[in-house]
This record gives sequence, structure tokens and C-alpha cells, in this order.
Amino acid sequence: MFSKRMRVSPAMGVALVALAFAVSGTSLAQGAATRIGKLISGSSIKKGSIPGNRLTKGGVTADRIKSNSLTGKQINEGTLAKVPSAVSADKAQTAGTTTNAQRATNADNALALGGVAAAGYRTFATRTIPSGITVTGAFGISSNITTLTAPPTNDLREVVQLPGLAPADLIDATVNFANAIGPLDVDLSCTGTPNAPTAPAGKVCLYLTETQSPDTTVEGTAIPSLLGSRAGFVVHATSLTTGSTGAFGTWAYTAP
Repeated sequence: MFSKRMRVSPAMGVALVALAFAVSGTSLAQGAATRIGKLISGSSIKKGSIPGNRLTKGGVTADRIKSNSLTGKQINEGTLAKVPSAVSADKAQTAGTTTNAQRATNADNALALGGVAAAGYRTFATRTIPSGITVTGAFGISSNITTLTAPPTNDLREVVQLPGLAPADLIDATVNFANAIGPLDVDLSCTGTPNAPTAPAGKVCLYLTETQSPDTTVEGTAIPSLLGSRAGFVVHATSLTTGSTGAFGTWAYTAP
């Protein structure tokens, strides 16, 4: 009996190969993957050849990113939450890491020093005192003269410097006592007290607390020889007797 050789079509060949893979199980597939992994490594991939849209979304985890490799250019700062509060100075000192942020008790206190805005502090150096701001201080002059020429006169002057420049000139008429001895230098618009000195806008009000002789007279003036003054003013005390002469008190100035 004669046998006839069977011819296998291409489609049948593919089917037979698939059947072989199916029969052999997963071990053959795993072996093939291992051999492919050995053939293709990271060094085999051209830099910049894999586009971002070929990566699985969310597939790159934080531990796959090199430390300190991301900068503000790659991060959308608008998505970052605000820092709740800065670490207290005490904690920072204990930890030994006193950064600028840690020196502040919290972010709000950095803007309002001790609960008061920076503009409210009463020292302005060479800057002009802001309009509406009241600055205060104290004065005191004293001497003890035992010999005087005739007629006897004990004349004292003290320049008091403002903690900043007045925005307008001070003149004799704008520097006055609220309770001067004698009526010539009394300004009734000075309504404060020695313990709580106040002043209307554009004026210096002086509040006398003590004189060192019963006949001492006092007055406030602008700095002599200047047509107006913005740096300070003068307290003037005089006495017509020998012995101690002086005046002490507080003052206030409000910038117009």
C-alpha cells in the first residue's frame, strides 16, 4: 500500500507552534522573557528615546526618583499647601537647627512683631515719622549754682532729639507745656498727662513733673538759630536765685 505525504500549510504551522507553547506551560514563556531581559538592558535603550506617554500613568514611584534631583522648574508650586506654622525658636535651639523660619514663633508673628506691626514701632532713625504716629519721651535738666553775678540768673537749655524727622518744621509756637509755670507757654490743646503724654497733630506737648526751685520757669522752643526744626526741640528752664535749678517731665509729638 502506498502512503501519500501530507503537506502542512503556514497557518497550520503557526497553530502547531502555539499548541506547543500551550502544552509546555508557563516555563517556556518565562525562559523566553529571561533571555530577552539579558539581551535588552538600560544601557541598550537610547537616552530620550522612550516618550512619557509610553510609561504607565502613576507607574514611577517616589523611591525610583533620585534624591534632590527635582527643582522648582519641575514642580507646580501652586499645588503645594501652606506651611502650617514655623517651628518655635525653643525647639529649634534644642534641635540645634536654627533656620530663619525656625527663629520665628510662627509666620504671623514674623509680620507683626510682638503683635504690633513694624510700622508701629517708635524709632524711625533718619526716616520721617509717618503721618498720624505719636512718639513720646522724657526730658530732664538740672544744675546747682552757688555763685551768681548780679542780677542772679540760672539759665538752662536742653535739646531733645526726636526719634525721627518731623514731616513739618517745629517752631516756638508749636512746642509748649501743658502745665508750665506761668501763662506764657501753656497750650490748652495738650490734654494728656505726665504718665500718658499726648499731642495734637503737628505739636510737641511737654508735661512737667517737677522743678528744683520754687521760682523756676519753663518753656518749650524750637532749636535756636534755625528757622524751624525737624530733628528736635528745646526745653528751657530759668531761675533767679542761687542753688538747684531744673525741670523734669515727659513729652509727646504727633506727626501731621
